[in-house]
Amino acid sequence: MENRESRCRILDAAARVYALLGFRGATTRRIAEAAGVNEVTLFRTFGSKEALIAEALRARANAPVEALALPADPVDPERELTAWATAHLAELRASRALIRQAMSDAEQRPEVAPCVSSGWCAADGALRQYLVRLAELGFLEVEAPVTGPALARYEEVLVGGAMLMASLFSDAMGRDMMPEMFPQPADRAPALYVRLFLRSVGYRAMERDSARGTEHGTEHGTERDALQTGDGRPRPRARRRAS
Repeated sequence: MENRESRCRILDAAARVYALLGFRGATTRRIAEAAGVNEVTLFRTFGSKEALIAEALRARANAPVEALALPADPVDPERELTAWATAHLAELRASRALIRQAMSDAEQRPEVAPCVSSGWCAADGALRQYLVRLAELGFLEVEAPVTGPALARYEEVLVGGAMLMASLFSDAMGRDMMPEMFPQPADRAPALYVRLFLRSVGYRAMERDSARGTEHGTEHGTERDALQTGDGRPRPRARRRAS
């Protein structure tokens, strides 16, 4: 247990020092001091500074965040995606300094990029699976050929998902430098990004609610009685058939 705690403490210190000073500035002496150990322990545990920093970045990027999970069986896409986008944006903002350092080091040390991006690539994969599921259930109006791999069938939906990811990343990295480019106040941004994304991929829940006298931004639930199936789930729109 002590060795595990020491290892975690060293990894956390390495990530913090790297985020502040970059690869060159994150010397083993500074990392050891921040972790409260001696340099010999660093080399005995990780072998080299390169291996230590790579593992520290992977550990930080792959830290489990329960709020980043998306349901396998979508019920309310706008609510579910907004909660996901809010948590993802918060995680990106919390790791902003580390990500910026990795980006600045990427030209000279390209091996750093996969270490710091692995966790967010996993988040992108989860989003893609969720969007395919939305299309399969008929929540999205998409042009889909009857043959071909599932992902290829929903190319435009997946491109829209990539744009949503890019909006969140851009907000996290650029808001402090160019605040006028992003929605204000900051806590409104995830819901706005998600709403625009859903409109772009043919999700019509907002228009459907408006027809029943509700307004954008209201909570969807009991107000959707006429649109629910027998088990209480919203009834999705019929999928457009390919011509």
